[in-house]
Amino acid sequence: MTLNKGRLHGIRPDMGVIGPNGVIGIVKDVSGNFSSIMSLLHSEMQISAKIKKNNHLGTIIWEGFDHTKVTMLYIPPHVELERGDTIITSGFSQIFPEGIAIGEIDDFEVRRGDNFYTIDIKLFTDFNKLEYVQVVQNIFREEIDGLEALNGAGN
Repeated sequence: MTLNKGRLHGIRPDMGVIGPNGVIGIVKDVSGNFSSIMSLLHSEMQISAKIKKNNHLGTIIWEGFDHTKVTMLYIPPHVELERGDTIITSGFSQIFPEGIAIGEIDDFEVRRGDNFYTIDIKLFTDFNKLEYVQVVQNIFREEIDGLEALNGAGN
């Protein structure tokens, strides 16, 4: 996906991209006037997410089968789930703030041999009808990166 805005418009790599109905992707590369976006519908994309009603954290991935669905992983089977439960961003990444819509639970199961649910999420965004997006900047990112670098250095 390519946006017709780039570095000259304040767009930088690793900024979040959202649409009217939720998460779209992450800015990967930028030129003066254009930006390349890694869509939520990319096999290498992972988004930190949570179940809105109980704050249980998981990871969103796209398994490549259906442009209307993603999969949520790492939710333990003791968590009560219902079809229609809303999934939102967790706020635990520096890319998306907490509470951006992703979708709703469509189906779930604990597959044989697994210790976690595999949850099918129906996306709120229809990627076939997408026209406009917004790019999100974390204004505290530099400060957070600096603090994490200090902690990583053992200070």
